[in-house]
Amino acid sequence: MHSDLSRLIAGAAAAVVLLVLTVAALTWWSGRTARVQHEADEATGGVGARAIPIMRANGCAGCHTIPGVPGAEGKVGPRLDASLAGRAHIGGVLANNPENMIRWIRAAREINPRTAMPSTGISEQEARDVAAYLYALK
Repeated sequence: MHSDLSRLIAGAAAAVVLLVLTVAALTWWSGRTARVQHEADEATGGVGARAIPIMRANGCAGCHTIPGVPGAEGKVGPRLDASLAGRAHIGGVLANNPENMIRWIRAAREINPRTAMPSTGISEQEARDVAAYLYALK
């Protein structure tokens, strides 16, 4: 009986430790995610939290795979994921920086008439919001 009680206590202690570690990890991840999004918002002048409806309404999901965007599993354009921030170029022609990303999102065909990327014609603020979302995918 004593060994059963000891095993029960040890199991409960292990469960508590696991719970504490899980909560700590989730808290850390949530703080990191918020910090990364804030940095991307600041760099672009956008608000990444507004981007998903903009991307869905403008067909981005039809051509690109974009984490966090429902139905965005397109295969025409490149994946817009964590690797985006580390790429040297946007569309193969522009240095990868927030201002160029915003220009590309709005008017890709004005920059490169041969690109498959359409000129979306979305507002500058909408493009800033989309860029903020994409740059936060780290």
